[in-house]
Amino acid sequence: MSVNKLILGDNLEILKSREADSVDLIYLDPPFFSNRDYEVIWGDAGEVRSFQDRWAGGVDHYIAWLKERVEQMHRILKPTGSIFLHCDWHANAYIRVDILDRIFGGNNFRNEIIWDYEGWVHKKMSHFPNKHDTIFLYSKSFKI
Repeated sequence: MSVNKLILGDNLEILKSREADSVDLIYLDPPFFSNRDYEVIWGDAGEVRSFQDRWAGGVDHYIAWLKERVEQMHRILKPTGSIFLHCDWHANAYIRVDILDRIFGGNNFRNEIIWDYEGWVHKKMSHFPNKHDTIFLYSKSFKI
């Protein structure tokens, strides 16, 4: 595969075509299971991109979709490779337990990185605000 190549679309077929044990590091920023539609302006108002983060089959459908991709990522990682998976509160517990611990093994968990961001907090809120994302770091094997 050439360097500096951008591939637009579902990554599953590309992952399946990659040679096993061929990648050093993977950073994954999947949809967050937020049940929202997003519209993002890139540059000016004439350049709008949108996507949906809605899963008709609920969290089980989402986890199955993501697990299939992470299994392929595990396959293509070198024995010394690592994966960083970025998620938020919507499904982070499912991702860690149902996907990462099962595929990589709990003993290959390296760290949970908390990406804290600032936001406005109203004094009369009825709950604590969600003000961070999580990045899970796993290695393919215990030897790094």
